[in-house]
Amino acid sequence: MQQPDKQDNIAKAQMLLATRRFLKLDEWLLSQMRGWQNQSEADNAYGLMMHPDTLFSKEETAVQRLEILGDWQQQYPTSYHAHCMLGMFWHEQAWVIRNEHGPEHEVEDSQWLGAQLCCDYAVISFLNAIACHPRPTHAFRHMMNLSGGFGEPYWLRALFAGKQPKPLHEQFNIQGSQVWQQGVAYLYQIGVAPVTHWPQQLPAALQNTRRHEEDALDYWLRMAMSVRHSDVGSMESYLLFHSSYWGGNDERQNQIIDGPLCAEFSDEERNQFRANALLEALGGDIADRDSPRAAQLQQQLATLLAQPLEPATRIALLNLAGTCIAYWQDDDHAGLQVYADLFAVSPQAMPGKFAALFISRAVLANEQSIDQQPEALSVLTSLLIRAINRADDPLLTAFAAAAVQYGLYGLPHDPDLSEALMDRAASLMQQQHVIESVGKDLLVLAHDMAINDDIEATHYLMTEMARRGSALHSYELFFFYRNAWHQDVPEALHNDSNALDCVLSAARSGLVPAMFSCANALREGLGGDVDYQQAMQWYQRASDAGHASADYWRASCALDLGSEAEKRQAVDISLPAILANVEHPERFEAAYTLGMAWMQGIGTKKNKYIAWQLMNFVLELNPESEPARQAVNELEGSLRARMGLWQDKRKVEGADFTAAYRQSSAPALPDEQPVAEIRD
Repeated sequence: MQQPDKQDNIAKAQMLLATRRFLKLDEWLLSQMRGWQNQSEADNAYGLMMHPDTLFSKEETAVQRLEILGDWQQQYPTSYHAHCMLGMFWHEQAWVIRNEHGPEHEVEDSQWLGAQLCCDYAVISFLNAIACHPRPTHAFRHMMNLSGGFGEPYWLRALFAGKQPKPLHEQFNIQGSQVWQQGVAYLYQIGVAPVTHWPQQLPAALQNTRRHEEDALDYWLRMAMSVRHSDVGSMESYLLFHSSYWGGNDERQNQIIDGPLCAEFSDEERNQFRANALLEALGGDIADRDSPRAAQLQQQLATLLAQPLEPATRIALLNLAGTCIAYWQDDDHAGLQVYADLFAVSPQAMPGKFAALFISRAVLANEQSIDQQPEALSVLTSLLIRAINRADDPLLTAFAAAAVQYGLYGLPHDPDLSEALMDRAASLMQQQHVIESVGKDLLVLAHDMAINDDIEATHYLMTEMARRGSALHSYELFFFYRNAWHQDVPEALHNDSNALDCVLSAARSGLVPAMFSCANALREGLGGDVDYQQAMQWYQRASDAGHASADYWRASCALDLGSEAEKRQAVDISLPAILANVEHPERFEAAYTLGMAWMQGIGTKKNKYIAWQLMNFVLELNPESEPARQAVNELEGSLRARMGLWQDKRKVEGADFTAAYRQSSAPALPDEQPVAEIRD
């Protein structure tokens, strides 16, 4: 009789939980647990089933999950799996709160408190689970994970020390604080209040088991290994807490792997542990070239790759190693050889995105032509053939589409296949919500293709992506058609009208830089006549969308092309507002433009004294400004000029026009100097 596969077993467990047949679920899990604990069934699904994310559907909320688990625990208070699952649920909620604002943000005190209150529930549930089964591996393992990630609760430490833990309000005087209110709010959101009183004794299985001053991580690992010898999952978790993310490093991990804690594991299992440590090292900051660290990692890699490894592990190692080897040996071909080895692992082996971009750069942007490096080309060919066969990576699918359109990089010429692949790539970008990120990577590939003189394929790639709605590629084509691209574009492809169409399309799609470029293009009359009104509208839209410079360029456009009323608004309102913003990127330019407006009488009555003040203000902001220095020389460089300056100063009664904007005092015009020189 054929045995059910893992997915069938998982589906059965999911069904039993969804229908709340808790007794049957317990019996089923216990039957699966026996084979898993004894490590006698290679394909046992118990390890996969033992997680709330496996048993629950993605649509079920935390409140719904807690209600089901609570019902299970209340109906069967001696159920090991009910308590264990409840502990895992609370542990997971602690991480949800911990990462509420994302891993890059600092965790607030209220988050730590909310997470710790969840951990209290988790620990109580795991202690209950430990009391319900003689071999509670998952409870021990998750206690280790919880201790490593959040620390051991004070009340549990007290129990291990033989003391009676104080209630929370006696241990910490925080219950009336804002942090407390914000922290407990996380629990109230899922319908529970925090625990305030703790168990008064440990389960019998834990009493007198902890060594003096034994670290919590070490203790719970020892307990897990005592009931399931050579437990790979527990050791992997333990090693993870000695990784760089948790303040350790791969050297410390290797010490553990080579030490007595891992002595009972097989060579294959220890090699997997070593591979995990090396993957972390290769995936972090690359060691400096010619450093002892680089030599050490290369040696570890060579030694490990010489051992039997799971194909997925070997592929992962080679995927990260290629770019490192290329850097350490200062040789792109050395990196390409690593990826050739990756492709040799299996017909399905594929590198990740960064490796794919490296292969493209190493082959296409190399100083040698493809004809001179056939071995390098074969790596790129293998990459693209596999991308076509799988067609599940939008970046490589689009790259392959451009290649087959022109029969490049070892692929056949097949326009029909190219069209289908390009459609597939666009669809994948939509489905995977990676339109912007993949679009940027495709532009990197486009530049590599152009460096290799495949300019028509470059044009095709960007055009086809633009046709399929990529605003980023439409915007890039704007520069391409104007020959303002990174590589020279053949004259036959220069086209101002196409450039304007592309930038308009990108701007209408909401791409803010394109809005600004569109305004500039309309202002200069690209592909036709100057369109002042549209230019002003696009400047305004770019400014409203947050473009830092658009308000300055809108004001300068008004001074160049606007009506008298618009010129006055630029001089009286727009440019002074920019001067008042010390963080504005165009503050220096705005001061110079406003100075020229006063100097030439554009949008205002001419006043050389105000212009002189503004030009000196420009020199305060940028002492290297030659145009401002020339303007100052023109305004004060002769007797006639100084007379005009003095007269204009009297018109404004010597007011300091720049006082509100100046951070340091500008040079003052001596009141009597022009008069004295006139008398002489």
